[in-house]
Amino acid sequence: MSRTVNLEVNDSGAWRRVTSFNLDAFEDGDLEYLVEQLLCESTSDKIKARLIIPGDVAPLVDWNKADGWKEWRQFA
Repeated sequence: MSRTVNLEVNDSGAWRRVTSFNLDAFEDGDLEYLVEQLLCESTSDKIKARLIIPGDVAPLVDWNKADGWKEWRQFA
């Protein structure tokens, strides 16, 4: 059984799903590391990202350039 998580990105005021991943295919922290390496190259200072389980309303973690990855509740 795989655990699917969506990568969503927001750099213009709306969240868009970029792609989905199987969490079980990664060691702890590896997916976040790889996504962050890509997003840090963005020219947008407003870019944000989140990893969210399909169908959930609250993401697992959020990311922005200033703070990196944080558990969702830390942004609330």
